[in-house]
Amino acid sequence: MKKHSIVLRIAVGVSLIFGMWLVLGPFAMAADPVKVAILTDLSGPYSGFAIPNVDAVKMAIQDFGGKLLGQDIQFFARDHQSKADIGNQKGKELYEKEKVDAIFDCPNSAAALAVSSQALRNKKLFFSVSSGTTRHTCSDCNRYTFDWAWNDYMVVRSVGVWAIENLGKRWYTITADYTWGHTLFKFLSSALKEKGATLLGNDMVAMGTADFSPYILNAMNANPEVLGLLNGGRDVTTSTKQAVEFGLKKKVKVVHVYMSIDEVKPAGLEVFAGDYTTAPWYWKTDNPGAKEWVDRWTKKFNRRPNWLNAANYSCVTQYLKAVERAGTKDAKAVIKELEGHTFRDFFANPGYIRPQDHMQVGKAFILRAKDPKEMKEEWDYFEIVGEVPAEQAYMDPDKTGCKMGGF
Repeated sequence: MKKHSIVLRIAVGVSLIFGMWLVLGPFAMAADPVKVAILTDLSGPYSGFAIPNVDAVKMAIQDFGGKLLGQDIQFFARDHQSKADIGNQKGKELYEKEKVDAIFDCPNSAAALAVSSQALRNKKLFFSVSSGTTRHTCSDCNRYTFDWAWNDYMVVRSVGVWAIENLGKRWYTITADYTWGHTLFKFLSSALKEKGATLLGNDMVAMGTADFSPYILNAMNANPEVLGLLNGGRDVTTSTKQAVEFGLKKKVKVVHVYMSIDEVKPAGLEVFAGDYTTAPWYWKTDNPGAKEWVDRWTKKFNRRPNWLNAANYSCVTQYLKAVERAGTKDAKAVIKELEGHTFRDFFANPGYIRPQDHMQVGKAFILRAKDPKEMKEEWDYFEIVGEVPAEQAYMDPDKTGCKMGGF
């Protein structure tokens, strides 16, 4: 009897433990919550468009419900000031000290490449949203890094080819003198050559330059049909203002690889009127759900979203959904859920994550900055004048040279 009693107690104990595991198991396994971080420029040259990206990530987490795998989603925000060394340091701290599962955004190509290396080293996810370098999907691709919505090939190739065919074949360019700018120039030069256009000259200009007058004069003396401004951040506004002041825009069409509502708003639409650019999204797009999302954003933040805000929201949401589908935040499982995934949201209709190089692709829009008289409401700065299919907007994945490798 005594022996049977002991066996019975053991059996009851095991049953209780198993029952508790069935009830609490999912929560016990999620004792370590999903941790999401945005690493961006909060005080440097790209802070103007980057600061609202923090709001976008927060909003995505809130709209998801704030919880995942039975725990509250934890959020971190860090400033890299658009400096590679700080980006590397902050990325390392977020992965190793804060134990974050995924880092998002990261404008400045050099900083983003440093964070990508940290992601590979720590076997954690990195989603490059604001960095345009194609190295994420070409020579420096790795299994833990994803590139979202755009890259330098997409922005310069899409608007470049469209502008060659519609605006003129005699070009002059002013290019940001760092990794991103150099790559933009390479891709535009290739497109010009391919389409039989002529590059009359190019000036490499340091980021943050206050006086563009020597380069504007060089462009005027070359007498081009099109001026390509291959820069971003505050340099977009500075260079365009001085092109207006020197009267260059009266004779030449201006094409930007980057120009958003956040450059237009403070400078005034009259500065950018008639200029062209590329974007993967615009707040007046007719994508299903776009109007509703834009209205909620505007009510919450009293401004219209730029396309990087929308891209960050979309990216974070798709990551959280991938974790939910996987049933775990384990990086390998989540990556497998993302690779080859097609989705439709207010941002991408459709969006597709290529397994070969981890590029999230969709169609590109060609935008023309309106004349102030054409505005129908506040923030109504652009007209969509063209669309470029994803297969034309992005580099062929078989030609990227990406060797993804394993885990």
